[in-house]
Amino acid sequence: MTTTLREAQRAAGVARPRALRLLGAGIACVVVLCALAVLSVFVGSRPVTPGELGALLAGEASDDLTTLVLQVRVPRTLAAIVVGAALAAAGALMQGMTRNPLADPGLLGVSSGAAFAVVIGMSAWGISSATGIAALAVAGAGIVTAIVLVLGLRGKGDGSRLILAGVAFSMTVAGMQAAITLLNPRMLDAMRAWSAGSLASPNHAVLWQSLPVLLSGVVLALVLARPLNALALGDDLAQGLGTHPLLTRAGTGLATACLVGGATAIAGPLGFVGLMVPHLVRPFTGPDTTRVLCACLLVGPSLVLLADVLARIVLWPGELPVGIVSAALGAPVLLVLVRRTR
Repeated sequence: MTTTLREAQRAAGVARPRALRLLGAGIACVVVLCALAVLSVFVGSRPVTPGELGALLAGEASDDLTTLVLQVRVPRTLAAIVVGAALAAAGALMQGMTRNPLADPGLLGVSSGAAFAVVIGMSAWGISSATGIAALAVAGAGIVTAIVLVLGLRGKGDGSRLILAGVAFSMTVAGMQAAITLLNPRMLDAMRAWSAGSLASPNHAVLWQSLPVLLSGVVLALVLARPLNALALGDDLAQGLGTHPLLTRAGTGLATACLVGGATAIAGPLGFVGLMVPHLVRPFTGPDTTRVLCACLLVGPSLVLLADVLARIVLWPGELPVGIVSAALGAPVLLVLVRRTR
């Protein structure tokens, strides 16, 4: 009895510092996110000073400044936050479902499928409405997710087969998308920046139309967090714990399609965000999927905001597409991951 009590006290003593560390990391993430959001409003080809922002809040700013902040900078900041949270959560879902640290919406072709569906809809059917673009992106992401999961997880398929299937589909879809845009010069001009991942001037209607889809994906992801924890133990043990592996994977694919489709409709395909963020948060959260998802919802927006701010600074007064900067940030993380795996 005494030994059991001592072990319980020792476990509680170990858990308390871990909980405090997790709480401190969460507070730091919120502070960094708020700081980057404010910086995103200030930085750009036309900088905004704190005095000008104060005048705007007091209702004494010029019409040009009001338009710049309220119609450009604030929606752009909101789009970065929404896209970062969605892609980071999708990456955590993919890695948790496949038990593969390299699983990512970009590597598995989900982002490319969403972008390809938007290109097809705009070029062949002339779809340009916010609802149509959001629906096309979600449908394209869902179709590619289903195909890649069927091919990669068929039979006793492992993570390497899944990655190969995703890369193959991603390259095929990217080639077809490039061919379509090259054959249509007007489409090429419209899709050049979007296909590289851009937050320069997000479509307000697309942003608001995509929010319900993204919120649905986040809610479904949080619901699936516990079944994914059981699935990490293997299908047999997961069934013994009352989890249905097939339904869990199908629900994860649906949540991923909603998250990636909505994010792609807003900003185009952004790479490496879903790969980086789960690896950045796991040293603090541990393997629990619920904690990883909650942390990703904070760190993902911070990462995309940082990439967006850097994209405005590198070629000031011009700017780079945020997708290029996120890829430049993600490549070293991938190399470190490969080295750690070895």
